[in-house]
Amino acid sequence: AGDEDRFQKIIATGYLATARRFGSGADEFHLTLEDLIDNLGKTVLGLALGCARCHDHKFDPVSARDYYALYGIFESTRFAFPGTETFKRTKDFTPLLADRAEAEKRLAEDREIAQFDERTKKLKEEKKTLEQNEKLAAAKKPQPLPSRNDADNVPVKIAPRTAQDVQRELDAAVVRQAVLVKNADAYPKAYAVMESNRIGNARLHKKGDVRSPGEEVPRGFLTVLGGQTLPPESRGSGRRELADWLTDRTNPLTARVMVNRIWQHHFGRGLVKTPNDFGVRGERPTHPELLDWLAQRFVESGWSVKAMHRAMLLSHAYQMASDPVPAAAEKDANNDLFAHFNRRRLSAEEMRDSLLVIAGTLDPSPGGPHPFPRESEWQYTQHKQFFGDYPTNKRSIYLMQQRIRKQAFLATFDGSDTNATTAVRPVSNTPLQALWMMNAQFAHEQAAALAERATRDFPDEPARLSHLSELILGRPAGPDEIKAAQEYLTQLQSALPAGQPPQTALASYCRVLLGANEFVFLE
Repeated sequence: AGDEDRFQKIIATGYLATARRFGSGADEFHLTLEDLIDNLGKTVLGLALGCARCHDHKFDPVSARDYYALYGIFESTRFAFPGTETFKRTKDFTPLLADRAEAEKRLAEDREIAQFDERTKKLKEEKKTLEQNEKLAAAKKPQPLPSRNDADNVPVKIAPRTAQDVQRELDAAVVRQAVLVKNADAYPKAYAVMESNRIGNARLHKKGDVRSPGEEVPRGFLTVLGGQTLPPESRGSGRRELADWLTDRTNPLTARVMVNRIWQHHFGRGLVKTPNDFGVRGERPTHPELLDWLAQRFVESGWSVKAMHRAMLLSHAYQMASDPVPAAAEKDANNDLFAHFNRRRLSAEEMRDSLLVIAGTLDPSPGGPHPFPRESEWQYTQHKQFFGDYPTNKRSIYLMQQRIRKQAFLATFDGSDTNATTAVRPVSNTPLQALWMMNAQFAHEQAAALAERATRDFPDEPARLSHLSELILGRPAGPDEIKAAQEYLTQLQSALPAGQPPQTALASYCRVLLGANEFVFLE
C-alpha cells in the first residue's frame, strides 16, 4: 500500500509535466515554465500570474519578484522529456519501482539511451574525418623505414585512432543501446517530474527576456498572501512547500477557487463568473457569504470534492425548477441571484456518459493504461506526429486526449480546448451535432443496444415506447407521442430491406429521442 500510494503521488505530478513544450532546443524550456506558472496561477489561485513575468502586475498585487520566486521552484525541477525534432529519445520518465536503488539505476540507463543519438552522431562524424585523412595519407609517398641498426634509437609512437577503431566503438554502442532499450520497455514509468540535480534560486528576467538576467530572487510564495520563502533547511526544489502553502487553511484563494468551479459545473456558471480571475479585473462574487461558507466547509471536510458535490446537489438551490419567477425576473433579468435553476446543456462528457448509461453499455471500472506504442518506438517529429484514438465504453474522464488533435466527440459538443486553460466552455448549437446523433458509429451502437434492451424487457410496444421516453427524456410518453412513434416505426419498417429485425427501426427512433433538446439540456 505504501509503494502504491507513493506511485499515485508521483503520477499526480504529471499535472506539472504536461506543461506545453516549445521548439526543439533546451534554451526554449523557459517557455514551458512560463506556461506552467500561468496555468497554476489561473487554475489553483484564480490569478493571472503570467502578467508579472515582464514587470509588476498592472492590476493585481503580484510583483515580478513574486513571479520569479515561483519560477525558481520549477526551474529546480526535472521534467519528463518526451523527445523533440532534434533529439528524439525520451528521458527522465520516473520509474515506478519499489526499490529506490533499482529506480536510480534505471533512470541512469534511461539517460544513457537519450544520449546515444548525439554520441553516435559524433562518432560517425569522427569516422568520416578519419577515413578522409587515411585516404590522403595513403596517397602520399611512403617514408623509408629505419635500418635495423637504428631501430633501437627510434622514439616509440602511440598508434593513432583509426576509422576502424571508431567503427568498433559504434558497433559496441549499437549493441549496448539494444540491450538498454529492451530493458527500458520492461518496467512501468510515469510522465512526471522529479527533483533536479541543479537546485537554486532564479534570477529576474529583465522585461521577461531570459537572456537578460537580473538580481537573484529567493524561492517562495506571493507577498500579498504571506510572502514566505523556503526554510533554510530545505534542500529540495520547494514543490512540497508550495503544495503545503497552496492548501494551507489560511490561504484565502485555493478553496474558494475550487468550490466556485464545482458550483460552475453544476449550475452552469460560478458564484464568480470569471473562474480563472479572482483579481481586480474579475467579476465580484454574486454571493460572497455563500462562497466563504462553501470554502470553509470544503476545508473542514478534508478538501473532499465528493462531499462538496453532495452538498450542492442536495441543496434547495440545485433542486429548484427551471421556470423563471416573474417577480424575480423583473429585478434580476440575468438570474445572477439564482432565483430559479438556469437551464443548461449537458457538457460533452455528461452527454457521452449518459448515452452509455441509457444504453446499458457503460463499463463502470476505473480507467487503466492506454495501449500506447512502446516508448522505444516513439521518436516522433513534426512530420511524423503521434495520433491516437482508443475507443472505450468507460466514463469520458478516462478518454485519451492529446493537445494537437481533439477527441472527435468532445470536439463536436464543445469540449474544452486541450491546448489552453479553459475557464468557461463556449456552448454552440450546430448542424454537426444533430448530424452526429443521426450518423456517427458510436451513436448507432448505443441506440442499437438500447433498442435491443427495450425490446427484450418490454414486449408490449406502447409500454416499450413509454419506457424509452422515461429513460432518455426523464418522463413517460404521452398518448399522442406514442401514436406518432408507432406511425414512424411502421413507415420506417416498410421502407427497410426485407429481413431487417424490428430493432433496426426502433434504434432509429432512439436516435431521434437522443437528439431532442429534452435529452441534451438539463432542466
